Amino acid sequence: MADIDYHLIAADNRDLLDAVEKQVFEAPVRDDFLDACLANPNQFLIVAVAEAEGKSRVVGKALSYVFYFPDKPAEIYIEEIDVAKKWRRQGVASGLMNAVGVEGKKRGIAEYWLITEKDNDGARALYERTAHNEQKSVWYEFYC
Repeated sequence: MADIDYHLIAADNRDLLDAVEKQVFEAPVRDDFLDACLANPNQFLIVAVAEAEGKSRVVGKALSYVFYFPDKPAEIYIEEIDVAKKWRRQGVASGLMNAVGVEGKKRGIAEYWLITEKDNDGARALYERTAHNEQKSVWYEFYC
């Protein structure tokens, strides 16, 4: 298994996104979109970086949001967690989940959560092994 490092993306290391494996993002990273992402203090992006073919490449990512409530402590929601296909089942997603937890602790937040599709068996197996609590939720989508 390759050594994998986890990085919180900021202005000083955004160049890590110059070398990304396919399937980590849905499309190429755009500077204007990345600028907007980095400018939002309630959003953060963590990437998994591995040595691949003689150079460092991003092989996974977790994009998360911090939600603040008037009646309870803040929570982190993981909007997207993706790992390039050839890097799956090697601990990358687990490492990304742990990195989100570490970032949450730095921010004074104790809980994070996510939603996944019912038929995403690989992801569900990971979450069911590692989650502290499984919710019986139903997800609805609305369009603007």
